[in-house]
Amino acid sequence: MAENKIYLAVGEEAVRGTKEAATVGFVPLLSPGIPKLEFDDKHRKEFRGEDSLKGDTTVIRMGQKWGGSLEIPFFTEAGTTKGMMGTILKHFFGKVTSAQNGATGQYRHMLYPVADPFATANLGSKALTLNMNINEGATQKNWPFVGGRVKSISLEQEAGGSLKLSVELFGQKRDTVTAELGGAAFVAENLRCDYNNLKVYTGTITRAGTAPDFTDFTFGSATQLKPDKISVKIENGMEDVLRLGGLDYADKTRMGQFKVSLELTIDWEDPASGFSSADDFNAWIAGASSTNFFLHWDTGTQAGTGDNHGLYMDIPIAQRMGGQPDYNLEKDPMVTLKYEGLYDSTTAKYLVGLMLKNTASAV
Repeated sequence: MAENKIYLAVGEEAVRGTKEAATVGFVPLLSPGIPKLEFDDKHRKEFRGEDSLKGDTTVIRMGQKWGGSLEIPFFTEAGTTKGMMGTILKHFFGKVTSAQNGATGQYRHMLYPVADPFATANLGSKALTLNMNINEGATQKNWPFVGGRVKSISLEQEAGGSLKLSVELFGQKRDTVTAELGGAAFVAENLRCDYNNLKVYTGTITRAGTAPDFTDFTFGSATQLKPDKISVKIENGMEDVLRLGGLDYADKTRMGQFKVSLELTIDWEDPASGFSSADDFNAWIAGASSTNFFLHWDTGTQAGTGDNHGLYMDIPIAQRMGGQPDYNLEKDPMVTLKYEGLYDSTTAKYLVGLMLKNTASAV
């Protein structure tokens, strides 16, 4: 019988393109997620005294890159180097502010978009290595994909399931294949974010600390809503460019504009109190308008003393983009409402903010 073994270890490169396969975090995958290699192979088109109608004689390799998407069940930490889950998020946003909550052994990591992710105070020259350990027949090997950048992240949560993080990446090249890393150790199950850990709010959100480096969030006065499923996609517009720098792969990443979109599927109703999907839909029809959303996954597992491992997501301005009620003879009507985030320049001072609480001192 053929072997079928894959595991992923993510490393943070000190210098982009220099493989990191020693200090790694092991991350489980929902699908194989092997990055796709792309080569710019060009047929030589030159007059060389040959009968060109007989066909081309040479192909020249002029460039290389890789790209792909990882589907990951979301845990607050990774295995071995436990901050690596937060590191993946950091390489999307470009910045993280980490601090310890007193002396409890618990750490918070606040992430939000910055205009220059590659400034010295932010990512600098760092990048990601995806160490894809796969079997070549019966022999396990490590395929290191180096120079990784994160251009989008998506969080999808459905009732009855675990939170899924989809990470879209691109990078420079596959480095030299080596023996497998071995020693794969994955995070404990009680640090998984599941559907029954999630509460979704709109309305009054209390943010502690100075914007945008908030230290905590509370939502005692907010309105909770209970959708069947919710998804958030955040993009940063990153793209790699090939320059005249003596390399056959990109050595420059240029930024685009950060964007966030949210969709939620919920009962089509207008209750006397609480969130009204009909009111939100009608507010969109009446004119350009916005609301806000806050998502909080609380694993129930303590991180140090006093608070739990968890993920917080704050979308301070969610522009209503409509949706369509779905009527069906066989069930109650539902609606999928759609929103796009706007930059909050006065209160939160970000388009979207994430806070990760865990026991990792740095990400």
